[in-house]
Amino acid sequence: MVKIVVLAPLPQEVAQGMFAAAAGSDDVFIETYAGDPGPGLVDAVRGAGVIIGDFTFRIPIDATVAEAARGCMLIQQPSIGYQHIDLEATRLAGIPVANVGAANAIGVAEQAIMFMLCLLKRALYFHDKTAAGEWAQQEIFTLGLSELHGKTLGIIGMGNIGREVAKRAKAFGCRIVYSDTVALPAELEEELEAERLDLEELLPAADIATLHVPLTPETTRLIDRERLAMMKPDAHLLNLARGEVVDEAALAEALGEGRLAGAGIDVFTREPVDPYNPLLASDKVILSPHVSGGTNESRVRMLTITMENVNRVLSGEKPLYVVNGVR
Repeated sequence: MVKIVVLAPLPQEVAQGMFAAAAGSDDVFIETYAGDPGPGLVDAVRGAGVIIGDFTFRIPIDATVAEAARGCMLIQQPSIGYQHIDLEATRLAGIPVANVGAANAIGVAEQAIMFMLCLLKRALYFHDKTAAGEWAQQEIFTLGLSELHGKTLGIIGMGNIGREVAKRAKAFGCRIVYSDTVALPAELEEELEAERLDLEELLPAADIATLHVPLTPETTRLIDRERLAMMKPDAHLLNLARGEVVDEAALAEALGEGRLAGAGIDVFTREPVDPYNPLLASDKVILSPHVSGGTNESRVRMLTITMENVNRVLSGEKPLYVVNGVR
């Protein structure tokens, strides 16, 4: 009998149906954990063969939990992000941690392009005017509308999502520059017509800078007051990565003082968003509640990969998309 502990907020009957089917056998015991971090969580994971992580990130897997779960075949995180899991502790415990790879890359990339177009075309402003019965056609001469074609797009983080953004931006006729700790293979740079720059070179060059980095100690507040000051006053910043990557107060100040033209924000330092977050009051920002990767199609891909990985480890195979180096 294999014990599968589900930390994600799924009803017991849903988890039972999903993961018993993934195991391909009735010889599994599914336990959903709805408690808080602490002794109850430690007891719950002890003896687990597989742990399904919490996609809301409320239930962390720290060193104590990892040690209690020693012998577990897999911690499967059913999302892209895994910042609530101590990768070093799980590595020391010998437990592979996997996410769902590029499952949401297309959805996030499409939303990034949507943000760009909405900002450059002032779509929300003109929608509100028209819906209110105002014919604001002449305001194009004072506000100005811009084309995405010909703009320099700076992609910060050229992983799966960044590459999908680059593919779409290339079709719009953008010049593509990127910043990443690892260079793309030369043939892929050529295919995407992408040029690698240091971040300090990219920011002043970009008409639009879009963030697609994981949340790590190195990327926390990657875009701070100093780096915002490097951007052109008519540039736009997009954050579809993690809220903590941007200094939100500094961004709100830059927008309010006219040192930045606009921003597209899907993620926030505090989620659900703090109603007093200064970005909410800006008319230069387009906002969404961390939904860019949550398309119908990407959620199916996330579920499929999660169930496939459970099936793989229970069948004696290696899991896919391991992020902590344990094989």
